[in-house]
Amino acid sequence: MKVKRYEGRDIKEITSKIKLDLGPEATILFVKEFNQRRFLKKREKRLEVIAGVNEDKPDTGKLELIHWELKELKDTVTQLRLKQDNYSQPFKDDGLYPVLREFKKKLCDCDVDEELAINILKDFQERFTEKDLQNASLLESFLIKHISRYIEVSGPIVAEQCKVVAFIGPTGVGKTTTIAKLAAYFSLMERKKVFLITIDTYRIAAVDQLKTYAEIIGIPLEVVFTPQELLVCINRNKDKDLILIDTAGSNPFNSLRMEDLKKFLGQSPNIETHLLISFTTKSKELLEIFKCYNILKVHKIIFTKLDEAMMFGNILNLSVRINRPVSYITTGQNVPDDIELADSQKLAQLIVKGKETVIKDKGELEKII
Repeated sequence: MKVKRYEGRDIKEITSKIKLDLGPEATILFVKEFNQRRFLKKREKRLEVIAGVNEDKPDTGKLELIHWELKELKDTVTQLRLKQDNYSQPFKDDGLYPVLREFKKKLCDCDVDEELAINILKDFQERFTEKDLQNASLLESFLIKHISRYIEVSGPIVAEQCKVVAFIGPTGVGKTTTIAKLAAYFSLMERKKVFLITIDTYRIAAVDQLKTYAEIIGIPLEVVFTPQELLVCINRNKDKDLILIDTAGSNPFNSLRMEDLKKFLGQSPNIETHLLISFTTKSKELLEIFKCYNILKVHKIIFTKLDEAMMFGNILNLSVRINRPVSYITTGQNVPDDIELADSQKLAQLIVKGKETVIKDKGELEKII
């Protein structure tokens, strides 16, 4: 089955698009209403429709659709659970041990949402008596381990059998340098056959930058201009272990740019998408950015610019709300060094202890900094 997504103001408009694109035999599989952000205007109600048409091929499209419907259902359930928890005990920490109330303030100072901090600490408190938590050092250790359970990590990219990974995200988050770091690692350290593709034709400098990296590393690069060219390029390089796709930085609230990007990445159900977001972005903005980019089917998250951030609660705020694992974090501009595989324990340390404290303590995060 060939499956495609469509957006429009009403079902009549979208049905016309479907018939022109997929033909009269197409079937509507999924309908979802959403509010589109408009600058200086009220939010506009829009419809998202997934339609498909049967082809004489394996029905991978339907399986992919089911997978993402389950993802969206899980996201919705998580949001409802959080809202229910917050409604039943809104911002009340009087049931916490005094030492945990102090820790709640510390977490909030690190930019963790207050209601989330309270819920996590209440869950933590159920496992211990107040006497168990008198040792401050042990308490911090226990809390780091407890918080790490709320942060899902994915492990590394598995570069085999023509793995295709696309990197998406807002302008300036470091997509091109992140791709260069991963390309250098897999090509030089893992001895994998790596191929680079860029669809970022909006900025000439971006193509030149990636071309320079490709020449230094010694791997091929191709620039593609249309969604059809992208599919042809991927099929032509099926002998490679890993194909990395660089995309243009986009304003996530620009629906036209997002639609263009969706046309490219919708060419193959086998493209794995990593959304890059900066540690320096505020929590509420992170969630909105994710929601906008999730029309492209976000599989994993990469946090960038750890070296420029001072607070890390946004990792926790986002992780518990979107049900997507973190794959990598980047710690600076140096290629190929400043990138690390995401580790839930280390990320929890950053949240609880802060970057400066970790450096002073020469703790487990020494390598990451």
